[in-house]
Amino acid sequence: MFNVLLVDDEPIVKIALRTMINWDELGFPICGTASDGKEALNLVAKLHPDIIITDLKMPNMDGLQFMRELNAQNYKGKVIVASNFGDYELVREALLLGAVDYILKISIKTDDLIAQLRQTASLLQEEQHTLQEQEAKDQFLRNNLKSVKNSVLKDYFTDTYYDINHFLQNKQIALHLRDTPCYLFYITFDLDPSDDHRAKSDISAAFIENTILNLIETVNDIEVFQVEANSIIALISTQQLKNHRMEPIDFMNKIRKLIEMYISLEPIIVYTQEIVGYDEARRKYWACTDALNINFYDHLHAIDVSVIKFALEMGQTNYVDYSISIIQQWHKDGKDSIKNKLESLAEKCKRNQIHPDTVKEFMMKCLDYIPLSESRIQVHDAEQYEHHRKKIAKCKTMDALLTATWQAFECLTLSSEVSTLPILKKEVQDVIHYIESHYQDKITLEMIADHVNFSENYLCRVFKEQVGTSLITYINNVRMNKAAELIMQGSNYMKEISAMVGISDQFYFNRLFKKHFGISPSEYKPRQFESKRNS
Repeated sequence: MFNVLLVDDEPIVKIALRTMINWDELGFPICGTASDGKEALNLVAKLHPDIIITDLKMPNMDGLQFMRELNAQNYKGKVIVASNFGDYELVREALLLGAVDYILKISIKTDDLIAQLRQTASLLQEEQHTLQEQEAKDQFLRNNLKSVKNSVLKDYFTDTYYDINHFLQNKQIALHLRDTPCYLFYITFDLDPSDDHRAKSDISAAFIENTILNLIETVNDIEVFQVEANSIIALISTQQLKNHRMEPIDFMNKIRKLIEMYISLEPIIVYTQEIVGYDEARRKYWACTDALNINFYDHLHAIDVSVIKFALEMGQTNYVDYSISIIQQWHKDGKDSIKNKLESLAEKCKRNQIHPDTVKEFMMKCLDYIPLSESRIQVHDAEQYEHHRKKIAKCKTMDALLTATWQAFECLTLSSEVSTLPILKKEVQDVIHYIESHYQDKITLEMIADHVNFSENYLCRVFKEQVGTSLITYINNVRMNKAAELIMQGSNYMKEISAMVGISDQFYFNRLFKKHFGISPSEYKPRQFESKRNS
């Protein structure tokens, strides 16, 4: 049922509206009538109508002023305005003030009025439903402040743009460690998807918190919340650990043993030195997630984030030089000998604590470079080659990386070993010859496609299938190799060399060269001399 208030200064209009439909039977009982806006406001305060049908032109207070007063009082119902022909500007302003619809007095029809009432009722029902849902949410938040706080902390730690102070303004959420020295413990579980851990895959923060409370015995100096499905952050005040005569490593070992005892899972715990405040804690959280990469080399269960210092470069090892040395090893001792060389590189990376992402990128660059730098090396199974190459980026351990890299090498063939290698299509040979002859000029796909009378899409596909790399990459590789030759021949003007290999923008040339060789053009010549001296 939705109560209706009729507001019009013409009695005949109110009578006509009353008799037009059976208001009670349709569920819209008329709770009152008024002759102007001022009188209607008094009735609204007493009767609380859900729907108001009001005239626009009335004495004392017209319909527009009446609607402004309703808005000022935060009226929650809906307003339908009644107008005459020619009142278009008034109707437009009424709609801007929030009226849901309008009716023309002179032409109103029974069916149209019923349809308008029902549509208005639907709007009210939707709003009521939304209000009920919001109230339920607010009640849930009030009853579950702890859950809300944990959710806030999770968002704050995992989203670097999240402003925790803005969210907590005027909220009844207490953060106990804003200015308190504490330690951060990042507790995670390296669950194998192939194992039957589905029942335990969502590790309970409540369980971890209760386990910690058994040791700490207070709720005001700790924060425990979930940041990922299998990862939890525990912030413990320095004073609490001192009160219980525990160093961070002691606390961590006790927690680890209790977790193993109760849920039969072995956690990995990364811990920090003393920190202060949530901002520093968030920075250390990201440092902890990165420190986990140390398990690429060794599987550790306790990691002090302060001792993990990854190198983000391969040091003196250049991927071009390394690729060339692999080819030389292949020629000299056969493909199997490459395994030992890869294993030696792995040991060196582990010893120098090279970041796993850097190692993976290095391996992928080598695999890209080797087939291009030696004409007798060909990709005999391009699909498998690309599959194994892409697997490298997902490897979680050095052993897995070595396996994926070797599987990619298995897709390469040295022509001196096999006499049945596929011969490049004549058109592809023509493309290669064209590039070798015109690399110093501006080359476009359209020009090459016209040269061999292929469509651009077909040309790119055939070239990739035959050569194992994209046409654009091949052109850039040719240009960079030519540039390297020019540098070694003694030219020191990089702008001149850039123009000689068909690249007018020197900054773009520098970026391509560094991407291809791993070092800048100016570093290339000294690095080559140094490499020769060392060998």
